[in-house]
Amino acid sequence: MLKVASIFAKNMILQRDVPFSIFGSNEPNKKVTVEIDREIYETVTDSDGIWRVECASHEASSQSMIQIYDKDTKIELENIAFGDVYLAAGQSNMEFMLQNEDHFNQARKKAKHLDIRSLRVPQIEYIGDGKDPSLRWEILDETNMDEVSAVAYYALEEISHYTNVPIGVVGCYKGGTSASCWIDEITLKNDPFLKERFIDPYWDGIMEQTEKEEDQKRLAYQRLLVQYQQKVEQYQKEFPQRSMSQLKHDLGHTPWPQPKGKKDFGRPGGLHDLMFERIKNLKYKAVWWYQGEEDAKNAWAYDHLLATLIESWRHELHQDVPFFLIQLPAYIEETYPETWPMIRQAQMNQTLTHEDVRIICTLDQGDAYNIHPTDKKEIGKRLGQMVSQTFYAPDLCIVYPKLRMWKESEKGIELLFEGIDEGDIVLDLDGTQQVFSIHSGMTTVKSLAHTISYAWENNPSHIVFNALNLPMFPFKIELE
Repeated sequence: MLKVASIFAKNMILQRDVPFSIFGSNEPNKKVTVEIDREIYETVTDSDGIWRVECASHEASSQSMIQIYDKDTKIELENIAFGDVYLAAGQSNMEFMLQNEDHFNQARKKAKHLDIRSLRVPQIEYIGDGKDPSLRWEILDETNMDEVSAVAYYALEEISHYTNVPIGVVGCYKGGTSASCWIDEITLKNDPFLKERFIDPYWDGIMEQTEKEEDQKRLAYQRLLVQYQQKVEQYQKEFPQRSMSQLKHDLGHTPWPQPKGKKDFGRPGGLHDLMFERIKNLKYKAVWWYQGEEDAKNAWAYDHLLATLIESWRHELHQDVPFFLIQLPAYIEETYPETWPMIRQAQMNQTLTHEDVRIICTLDQGDAYNIHPTDKKEIGKRLGQMVSQTFYAPDLCIVYPKLRMWKESEKGIELLFEGIDEGDIVLDLDGTQQVFSIHSGMTTVKSLAHTISYAWENNPSHIVFNALNLPMFPFKIELE
């Protein structure tokens, strides 16, 4: 029987201005016709019953129709748009739902004036987990926007100010995931560095674990999780005015991690196969990546891990798709002290070693005790502004202050900045903090320090802003 891949459905959006494929299945050696607004493509299924047509690029539009038929069956996909499609990916702070965000009610009032299409990839943790695997495209409005990514939504809301083309987002994310979850297992195993640090440690000691043993561990974890959730519910009843940050400070964090095994969504490569694989055959305008918290325990390996993800995704997507990275905000990471600066630097390094990788600074958008800040609007806005500057409004002034270079001179260590002309900055010199003044984009450290750093902490207390009210990227200089 004629079928089209489930990624293709009514209300979907396809990337404009690039050729694309439509594919599905049918009986072997059977003719299939695809019609898109009077364009007709024909093919014949192979011996396995698989069919695919390569379609010409389309300009931005909405209200298109895709018809797929053979002599017995006809499939009609209505209300198809061609525009710009973004892939929002990562872990819990990208997943954070709009309904839980501080400005949700305001967002709902604006939704009816926007044309945003959304697909959230079902979070299948293992084959047979009982979750609905259906892929559903939606045109967002006040009735169905509750569970969309808050960061992605606010980014799209901002982008809508600078373009009239249809826009949409594919959400492929899962809280508590290492970047290794999103890279295929073969790639991880073929890289000696990643195999030694992610594959081998994960499966060590559980290769012979039975399904029954894993289920028992998972049941015990669920009981512990329920107990914690009950404490949270009781706490919120007793102290309704207290913030989530205060709650986490008083009760501690959610029990984590869950037991390892073949049903654990945290296993290396697992979500790549069950989530990313399902949407990798679409074309995208760009990838938005917000992740790194779970890799604090692997901070020293994150540079190579993230680089591998970017390169492997580009290979699988068959395009050098631009990446926009959201650098981690401030947070008191107690389990792995002072590892977040390493993650942030690894994220920054990707912009230096890869083409078409950009990054936004969010140091000021964290919450000391809540790893999931409930205000996502500013982060989404900053992401949307950088995307808009890149694709739609090149004259938009979005410049983050950062250290451009440093040099030794007779005066001392001269630090030269870009994106900021004047201001004060707190520098850490071998563990001692001092205030310096930036004049004409430069300051000089006269002391004989071995290390000079700015905001090189999990939760920095002194953040520098420029005239655009954008925060400075952290940095660390190690002198001989």
